[in-house]
Amino acid sequence: MSIRVLKAGDVYRIEGPAKVVVRRGQVYATGVVYTEGQSFTVLRARRLVIKALSESEVELVLGPGALLERVDPREEIIDEWESKTASIDPKGVIVIVGMIDVGKSTMTAMLGNKALARGYKVAIIDADVGQNDLGPPTTVSLARLTKYITHLRQLVAEKSIFLQATSLERIWPRAIEQIARAVDFAKRSWQVDTIILNTDGWVLDEEAVVFKRRLIDVIKPSLIIAIQVEKELAPVLDGYNNVVVLPPPPQVRSRSREDRKIHREMGYGRYIFPPVELAIPLDKIPICNLPIFKGIEIGDELKRILARAIGTGVLKAYQVGNRVYAIIENDAWVVRRVSGFQVIGLPIDFEKGLLVGLEDAEHFLVGLGVMKRIYYDRRKAIIYTSSEVERRIGEVKCIRLGLVRLDDNFNEVEKAYSLLKAEHE
Repeated sequence: MSIRVLKAGDVYRIEGPAKVVVRRGQVYATGVVYTEGQSFTVLRARRLVIKALSESEVELVLGPGALLERVDPREEIIDEWESKTASIDPKGVIVIVGMIDVGKSTMTAMLGNKALARGYKVAIIDADVGQNDLGPPTTVSLARLTKYITHLRQLVAEKSIFLQATSLERIWPRAIEQIARAVDFAKRSWQVDTIILNTDGWVLDEEAVVFKRRLIDVIKPSLIIAIQVEKELAPVLDGYNNVVVLPPPPQVRSRSREDRKIHREMGYGRYIFPPVELAIPLDKIPICNLPIFKGIEIGDELKRILARAIGTGVLKAYQVGNRVYAIIENDAWVVRRVSGFQVIGLPIDFEKGLLVGLEDAEHFLVGLGVMKRIYYDRRKAIIYTSSEVERRIGEVKCIRLGLVRLDDNFNEVEKAYSLLKAEHE
């Protein structure tokens, strides 16, 4: 522990873990002015910029690896962000857009704090499926803000929606539906005044622009906060007049793709480890997005005809409307038209290692799991999941297969996009 006197106007950069207690004076951090007796924390490996608004005395507790450095105010954008957001009434729905690593999470926390300071009831929605700070990777997660924070990770998701993947390129239409559902839930069930929506960093290609604009059109935010390096967000923002454009922090930490992958893998482990093995009867708790046991099981003679038509052995087959789902003796997926039916051939063991979401009756996430095996004769699935899910298994109404395959150590080994060929609600 150390005591430090900050001069009025001094700007400091802190890298956690650290705790700051204001003994006298006024210190600004993440949209909040902290005064005598108040404190805030900086999480491990997270960075926070603070400013002394008057001569202040602070008590610093720096953990292992923590850093504290005084910086030239011109090296940071703390003043510019504050001046451009000071007059904003943060009521309604505010959407934060920008590329990866431009400070969207920090801005989300800052605006949430400002809304809380006005006495508003506040909800935070994190829709960054790859680097979610509120809930598990692959989810849109929601939490209510009841006290000031410096980082979104200080909140715990109260509701999560499983979006199956760590990026939205292949599933963005469903993402729009589910993000809109999260916004509607916060309005209707929590009756909040303010919703701050943090989005993912996919913004640069044409499809990303279509996704972001359709999301904005569906959500109809009262305000869009765009954190822009140059002009990269112009196609997303074109035609909207409720936009505030901000620069990114110059010293923001940029994470490599591998760093982000490691962060996700630690997230899977945090929400599943230590795993318990559950045998789940698929007649009672079906697979949400693959109706293999909901249709008519095809007999041996028709399986032989089907096998000749698609050129591979068929172990099991189920007719669901004008589709036939076949478990095949093949390593590759098969999609073929046969006598007016669309045949979806699922390779044997296709399910092994798939991340799954165990959902309740409202399709909110009860917990994550990893599919180990489906026993077709017994209509059972073996899933590794957390003891918390085991305790709440009565809430689970269906299992949604994800598009990420994990190994036994929760490392990502494959993007299982072939499943999209077979999905059916």
